[in-house]
Amino acid sequence: MEDFISAKIIDGDIVFFFEKGHTQKDSLEFFEKKIDMMRSIFSLGDSFFIYLENEEQYNLIPKIAKLAISKGLRLAGSFFGELPESKKNKSEKEFNLSNTKIYRKHLRSGQTIDNPGDIIIFGNVKPGSEVNAGGSVIVFGKVEGIVKAGITNKKNSFVIASEMASPLLEIAGIPFYNYTWPATPVSIRIEKEKALVEPLEL
Repeated sequence: MEDFISAKIIDGDIVFFFEKGHTQKDSLEFFEKKIDMMRSIFSLGDSFFIYLENEEQYNLIPKIAKLAISKGLRLAGSFFGELPESKKNKSEKEFNLSNTKIYRKHLRSGQTIDNPGDIIIFGNVKPGSEVNAGGSVIVFGKVEGIVKAGITNKKNSFVIASEMASPLLEIAGIPFYNYTWPATPVSIRIEKEKALVEPLEL
C-alpha cells in the first residue's frame, strides 16, 4: 500500500498528514502500522497532532484518539481542510498547529471551558456547565451541559459525543434547543446551512 500518511516535525510537534482519497478503514489501519513503525521515537505519554486533508474525515478523530490511548500516546490536536495560503510557501517552523485544548476530567456544574480552537474532553459535561469553542468539540463522555462550537462562525466545525443529552447546542450560531438526540454516540455538523445529526460508531 502506498504511503499516504506522512509524519513531520513542526514547531517541535509531531504531525501526521492524512492524504485525501482513502477510506476511513484503510486510514485507521495504515495509521496504526505507521505508529508501530515509529515506536522507537515515542516515549510513553507523548502526544501528536493529525492533519486531515479531507475535512469530511472528521469522524476519524475519536477513533485515532482511542487508538493513541491504547498505544500509551495522546492525540493533542487535529486540523483539516486546505492549508492557509500564508503557510504554503513558508518554512515548517512557522506552521503552528497547537490550538487544541484537552480537558481530562468531568466538567462540573458552574464550570466553563473556553478555547479559540478545538476542545477535547475526556469526561462528562454535567448539567449547568458550558463549553465554548472557536472550532470543534469532541467529548468522550455524556454531554448534559451547554455546548457551543464554531463560535467564530466556523461552519465547518462539528460536535462529537459518546452520549448527547444537551438542552442547548450551537454550531456557528445555529441552535439545537431541547433536541431529541439519538441514544448512541452522535456527530452534529452544519452542511450548506442544514443541520445534520448522525449516529456515530466510536
